[in-house]
Amino acid sequence: MSPLRHLNQASRTRSFHAHPSHGDPRLKVVIRIDPAEESARVEVRGVVTTANIRALYVVCRRVTTRLAGYEIVVDLAHARVSAAAFEELREHARQSIVSSGIDSSVTPCRLRIVDPHVIPRSKELA
Repeated sequence: MSPLRHLNQASRTRSFHAHPSHGDPRLKVVIRIDPAEESARVEVRGVVTTANIRALYVVCRRVTTRLAGYEIVVDLAHARVSAAAFEELREHARQSIVSSGIDSSVTPCRLRIVDPHVIPRSKELA
């Protein structure tokens, strides 16, 4: 590989990671259970899009199944969330349901969303 090509590749890699829309494409989830409050907080990090939101639904549904009657709090404060994914989550919270993430079935639950700090509206995150 020529030195110039190598520098070009390094420059593109740096600019890719510095771009504001870039985030970790993997979702990182921590579940904190509070028996006194009867709630389970699902803390999400990474980038939530309509393409990967199903993984979040699977986690929420598993928590709902194991902890029937608990409120599920999806904490997006440390995540980047596309506008479309955020609206979808808000609609699920409004209807008090969580999708299976696998098929079209839904499970009733008490769902609350903690808003992210910033919701990009210009384009869908990829």
